[in-house]
Amino acid sequence: MESKQVKADTPLLEFLMEHGQYSTRTRARTAIKTGAVTVDGEVLKIPSADLKAGQTVTWQSLAARKSIKDFDLAGSASDRAKASKAPYEVVYEDENILAYIKPAGMVFASPKPQVKTSFTAMKLWMTKARPKCECIQFVNRIEKESSGISIIAKNLVWRKHLQDQWQHFQRRMYVLVEGHLPADDVLFCFDQEEGKKKRTKHEFAYRTMRATPAHTLLKMEAGFEHVPLLMSGLRRQQCLLIGKGKEMPDPLGRSGLHLFGVDLVGPDGEVINVKSRVPQPFLNLMKGGKGPKAEPNWKRKQLEGVQRERSPRGKQKRHR
Repeated sequence: MESKQVKADTPLLEFLMEHGQYSTRTRARTAIKTGAVTVDGEVLKIPSADLKAGQTVTWQSLAARKSIKDFDLAGSASDRAKASKAPYEVVYEDENILAYIKPAGMVFASPKPQVKTSFTAMKLWMTKARPKCECIQFVNRIEKESSGISIIAKNLVWRKHLQDQWQHFQRRMYVLVEGHLPADDVLFCFDQEEGKKKRTKHEFAYRTMRATPAHTLLKMEAGFEHVPLLMSGLRRQQCLLIGKGKEMPDPLGRSGLHLFGVDLVGPDGEVINVKSRVPQPFLNLMKGGKGPKAEPNWKRKQLEGVQRERSPRGKQKRHR
């Protein structure tokens, strides 16, 4: 164990990042939430808690952390060695959930035991790496041709809560299209509900990350259930969603969809922000692309309106 006295008021997480030798903020936050950190001899599990000058913080030493993996839930040393590396990238884990990245081209889950899936691979790994975790349940599904954050619940309470509330959580996707949209704007989509004459209008805010002469990489607030709407909205803008459907362009051999962010809220109001990086195939395709310079549609229209008001013709109309 290591201890250090606080010299100036600072948040607990920042103190550990500076003095605790944790490689990432996620690891430091995990250590706090699992009770591995004490302040003046008492366990403190709130990363944002403010420390006062003169308090003493105690945490597990670096040497001890090297021999015990984060979230090591018992098991022999040989078991831990065999299960040291997850089959897919783990982007978040605590005592209730684990989030990993399902790669494109891999089936997420299947009722057929002979089908190799990402969930069965993760479950097999967790049974060895997390032997005390008796409940391993998936929360969300991701289609085979796409990639993104997949959540595994470690107890039934969290599984039921997350599945029931999934569509209410804010989710963000990288969307790769052939064609171009106005920079940093809103995509308007319409759907025709059965038995109704009027179409329902939906708005999806997006940010233009990069653009090449042929393709655009967007960051969009949407989930996979919105994909049919997005495809129709993109077509109206003469854009095509890459790799989604037989008639769509497919330069990557996969869809241009990646779920990179999910803002979860736990059963007791816990807020968990899970994020991942841009897939490397997306970056390879967008190599050399630049960020947007054009103004969004609403800004352009606003500017055009001001210019019309200031023009001589506009002044004559107002005079009349």
